[in-house]
Amino acid sequence: MTRDKDELIRAQAELRDLTRMVLALRQELESVHAGVDDRLHKSALAANAEIAQLKTTVAVLREELEKARGEREMAVQQSVAASHNDIQQLKATVASLRDALEIARFEKDGSIEKALSAANAEIAQLHGTIRELRGQLETLLVKT
Repeated sequence: MTRDKDELIRAQAELRDLTRMVLALRQELESVHAGVDDRLHKSALAANAEIAQLKTTVAVLREELEKARGEREMAVQQSVAASHNDIQQLKATVASLRDALEIARFEKDGSIEKALSAANAEIAQLHGTIRELRGQLETLLVKT
């Protein structure tokens, strides 16, 4: 009976040790779970913070992009307007130069006509002088 009693005491001691071990393992497991839950929570918070930061960055970049597009469109419109103004000025300059060229042509044509008229008058006068001198020469030759 002592043997049975000793075995019973040993079995109870082993049961107590196993119970304590189960309790210790359960506490360690709960501690590990709590650590994992804490790390998951911290990771989720960090991920949410990063998501919020990325959303803010995206919004800022989107605003900058829209601003750049607006500035580019404005620059294109200003360039088109400036080009249009340049074209209008160039057309006006071309028209002015054409008018000046026409005036110069008319003046040149008038000068040429005057010069031709003067030359023809001088030629006619010289022909008259030649006829008169021939007449005088013939008169002198006949008298001699």
